[in-house]
Amino acid sequence: MTTLLYQVIRGSVAPLLLATMLVTTAALSSTVQAAELGPVAKTDTLWRLAVQARPDDAVSMPQVVYALWQGNPAAFVDGDINKLRAGSVLQVPSRSKMLATGVTEARAWYYQAIRGQIATAVQPAQPVNRQAAVKPVPAVPAPVTATPEVQPETAGSEAAAVPAQQPTAGTESSTTSAASRPQLAAAAAERAPSGGFNLRQQHQLTVQQRYFAETGNTGQARAHTLVSLLSDWSWQDDNGVHSFQLTPFLRWHQRDSASNLLDLQQAYWRYAGRNWEFKAGNDIVFWGVTESQRLVDVINQVDMVGGVEMESRLGQPMLSYKGWNSAGTLELYLMPYFRERLFADPAGRLTAPWPVEHASALYESSDKRNNPDFALRWSQRFSSLDLGLSYFAGNSREPLLLPQPATQQLQPYYFQMQQIGVDAQYVAGDWLWKLESIYRQSGPQEFVAATAGYEYTRVGVFNRSWDLGWIAEYQYDSRGLQAPVTGQNDLFIGWRLALNDVAGSEILLGVLQDLDRSSSRSAKLEASMRLTNSLRLRLNAWLFQTDDISDVLYNLRQDDYLELSLDYYF
Repeated sequence: MTTLLYQVIRGSVAPLLLATMLVTTAALSSTVQAAELGPVAKTDTLWRLAVQARPDDAVSMPQVVYALWQGNPAAFVDGDINKLRAGSVLQVPSRSKMLATGVTEARAWYYQAIRGQIATAVQPAQPVNRQAAVKPVPAVPAPVTATPEVQPETAGSEAAAVPAQQPTAGTESSTTSAASRPQLAAAAAERAPSGGFNLRQQHQLTVQQRYFAETGNTGQARAHTLVSLLSDWSWQDDNGVHSFQLTPFLRWHQRDSASNLLDLQQAYWRYAGRNWEFKAGNDIVFWGVTESQRLVDVINQVDMVGGVEMESRLGQPMLSYKGWNSAGTLELYLMPYFRERLFADPAGRLTAPWPVEHASALYESSDKRNNPDFALRWSQRFSSLDLGLSYFAGNSREPLLLPQPATQQLQPYYFQMQQIGVDAQYVAGDWLWKLESIYRQSGPQEFVAATAGYEYTRVGVFNRSWDLGWIAEYQYDSRGLQAPVTGQNDLFIGWRLALNDVAGSEILLGVLQDLDRSSSRSAKLEASMRLTNSLRLRLNAWLFQTDDISDVLYNLRQDDYLELSLDYYF
């Protein structure tokens, strides 16, 4: 039977998407470079402004975006490129300033920044005026904000929309500089009007349609509709000392009521000192650098309904402290309450063959959900190397699912877990080398796992302003074929194409091949583009192949699917 992914590539969907990208590019790219940009309107996007500022195709779009961010610190709330102040006038840096940061460094910075993680200055590729730049200093991973993917529209009183390209599974780890945060806050305070808190709000309504190639193993429907609403309210005083964040998330699933969700992804108060900050409340924290899987990312629980790539996270109650100086950045987390993993019922597909009975969850800890979890992370930047070391102790985020044949249900059991992790990212010219590795002890299991590889980016392919990246990563797990996850001895190969147009169009194609089972593989296709300032179109497709009943992918062998998503920002 012809697979769904084959139909996508050879059929009308992919050509239609590419044609739409090209038409949108032609329609929206009639822009000219200017010495100043603004005043920024609430309907403006940073990517569109960067297109206007771009002097020529020899300068990559991430280099332009970075130079605008670095040269206009007062235009961004707390240094976050997702929170551009309405009414700001951006000074356009010179071409030499844009080129002062290497393409690979700018791209790594850009992918962390559009995810909403706190941005840090990067090492320049050549000497620049240091007084005009934000000083590069030690790095640290930072929490993901509630606005995934850099949203194209904002309706707040102070901040304008800042959309850009759709981030992919390979978003680089977040870094926070020891000096850039205070400098940015001080610069913003000097130029911002005084008198209270600034309110920024933004909302994202998403409609997703999933089409499966076949009916499920037990006759599940082929078409599934999901609707979600993500709201984001943020308040910050003019000095950048006190801020509040509230981000509720609501999801409705047509076929599976167990997949419906109301979650507070973020609801915290933050106090920022000169070289430290403290947070109390719900938050989402991201760790990791690799494309194909994230081993060290252990703070937040996974929302399995969000996708098989396991990137959706649930908000985690916590107290957190972060301090930075020349010796590096230290993060401490205390989590007083545990969030159980959210699984879809069989009717929702992409899950286990039996429903997971969350109400009967078992714990190794006598405190169960109230077991206090603890984590810490130290990170530092050594020239072109970003290095992070982490430790976690508490309830395991991955439950053991115990079959209950009498009720045909799965009972989750959460062991206590200790994990030591390391993540590293090294920039060498056009090459970006990545590593994540963990040692974990959880219940009866004790194992080592690692993912290592590279991304090589070629700028200006096909005589266009397009960038093409080649990605290769190897996945290892010392448990071998007994591992309850993919990646015990697998090779991931992928390609990322960024059109660098005003629509922020990007396509990612990746294949994961099991080296122990020649018939076991999965493939994914991700594509996104903006249709207008308020609309973004996304396409995701997954293919699963295996004939081994002991393979983790066996339950998904009839779940090849195509997903079309339309995001509306208001």
